[in-house]
Amino acid sequence: MDAKSLPWVGGQHDFVLNLGQLRAVQQTCNAGPQTVMSRIAAGAWFVDDLLETLRQGLIGGGMESKEAGPLVARMFEVHGAFALKPTAHAVLAHALIGEVDDPVGE
Repeated sequence: MDAKSLPWVGGQHDFVLNLGQLRAVQQTCNAGPQTVMSRIAAGAWFVDDLLETLRQGLIGGGMESKEAGPLVARMFEVHGAFALKPTAHAVLAHALIGEVDDPVGE
């Protein structure tokens, strides 16, 4: 899957959740990726739903783990959880649904 470049409170970064990153999210969050995405959408999320999704998405997008974790933690401390919510949802949606306007077979 191609990375998705997203603007967020941490700047403009590439995010992607490949199989390894999705497994890491579900292990940390103790739930499958669709459940995590649903919890975020419904406002029933846990902090790690946001933080781990963004951390793994940045790693999948090419950022070193030693940079991704501290960046996400710093953005949480500076901006709070609600500022991370839309990006975490978008990263999961991109991994699970893909591009909405991408025609089948192309």
